[in-house]
Amino acid sequence: MKILQYNGPWQFSIEEVPTPSLGAEELLIHADAVGICGSDVHGFTGESGRRKPGMVMGHEAAGSVVSVGPKVASFQPGDRVAIYPTFGCGVCRHCLAGMEHICPNKRILGVNAGHWGAMADFFTCHQRQAFRLGAGVDPSIGLFAEPFAVALHAVNRMSPAKQDILAIVGAGTIGLALLVVLRDLGFETIFILDKIEAKLALARNLGGEAIHAGRDLPAPLIARQTAGRRANGVFEAVGLAQTARTAYDLCDFGGTVVLLGNLDKEFTLPLQGVTSNETTLRGSYGFNRAEFERAVDLVARKADVVRQLISGWCSLEETPGVMERLARGDLQAVKMVVGVKPGAESAGR
Repeated sequence: MKILQYNGPWQFSIEEVPTPSLGAEELLIHADAVGICGSDVHGFTGESGRRKPGMVMGHEAAGSVVSVGPKVASFQPGDRVAIYPTFGCGVCRHCLAGMEHICPNKRILGVNAGHWGAMADFFTCHQRQAFRLGAGVDPSIGLFAEPFAVALHAVNRMSPAKQDILAIVGAGTIGLALLVVLRDLGFETIFILDKIEAKLALARNLGGEAIHAGRDLPAPLIARQTAGRRANGVFEAVGLAQTARTAYDLCDFGGTVVLLGNLDKEFTLPLQGVTSNETTLRGSYGFNRAEFERAVDLVARKADVVRQLISGWCSLEETPGVMERLARGDLQAVKMVVGVKPGAESAGR
């Protein structure tokens, strides 16, 4: 079978390797659709340091079950599944509390697990990592369970009240997923910031109050539209020191900032402001199994909305070129999908 192997900054190669063997509780999955995440792009360039040479990327995945291990009872060949990418140790206090996403010894498909990644013809997963997709749910929709679970977890970390004014810094995949999740939960006043007009146009179409961060003055604009108020809760979905500061500056006294982006290593905030304003800062990483299950249901219900987040498709062989264009900024995309476009005979068209 073919894999897309990462060989170091700006280097990919297509390699032929044996199809992986199955453990007793594992599934062999054909990778039908795999999302290119921003973290994959930052890993490809080497700027994040979170991808190691010799590995296979791909953690946003949906596929078809090809074969099952002897102790698998709930799945059979032909089932379509979305993949919960995290596999915790199972014995630490975090795993025992249902929080394997913060297990110190977790292995994550396509992130820290060597050749175990979804940018390949096939990959394996434990049966606990597979969540069945409903009939008629396309894998290119199913893969969005991962970023939507990230969004659900962030909302749970904030626990905003329905009357709150909310803001999202960044209209990439996670920022837009946050917008869809919040609208689905009944929140109405949601501002979303970005510098790319195409993404802001999409945000408007999804029900957000779009703000061009490079042209507008976000805080005064929000105040004008909310009778002088600031945002009670702000989600930071970019991961830069500058955007973390932007999120803080938009937050009202007693408000909460949830940080999802994690590209820059450090950021600074005014200590006296954080303390005297009683600002709550919360980190948000990944998601738990219950949130992923909710996300599988959500993307299925919102398939027509989710489909708007797909910018294009490419084959495994075309992925290195697409990744390079994304990294250089020559391609502006919300989500590129490695796989075959529904209804098309070949990918990358």
